[in-house]
Amino acid sequence: MATQGFLTEQGGYLKILYLGVRNSIEGLEAAAFTKTYAGTQLVNNPTVKDVKKLGCLAGSVAAVHGSGVLGAGTGPQDAVVGLYVNDLAGNAYESSSAAASGKGVYVMGMGTYEVGVFETHDATNNPALDIWASYAPGAKLYCSANGLLTTAAGLAQPGAGDVVVGVLVKAPTPADPILRFNMRM
Repeated sequence: MATQGFLTEQGGYLKILYLGVRNSIEGLEAAAFTKTYAGTQLVNNPTVKDVKKLGCLAGSVAAVHGSGVLGAGTGPQDAVVGLYVNDLAGNAYESSSAAASGKGVYVMGMGTYEVGVFETHDATNNPALDIWASYAPGAKLYCSANGLLTTAAGLAQPGAGDVVVGVLVKAPTPADPILRFNMRM
């Protein structure tokens, strides 16, 4: 993945190009620190294949899971509030503010961002149905069942009521797997 290097440690990637609003008021559910990235749809996904960490990753979707509680996004009709800025589990040999405080920083509101973790296959993980081509400028982005950004092609059942997280402005490719978008929430 193009994000290997300083402080990535096989985690997520979020680059803030134009900041909307940062928020860390709400608490995190325990599952936000134990989420795995090994589901059926993720088996052939090069953006998360090397992820060894547990917990929500930088660039993954933050959603409401109760009164004053956030966790990982679980689908396109979730109460999505933004994207996590950091891997919630932190990095080895660093302090982990999310684990220490029970709160995770996420970005919300308008802004322009780049992420290095997103869906690359449809919900059935059919190798013939990779969805790279669906990431075209202007495409709407949603939350997948895995808590990652995806286009409608990556959803099990796209439909009315799906929350649009953002609009794609730079398409990722297998050679440059970075997705740039404008947040619309």
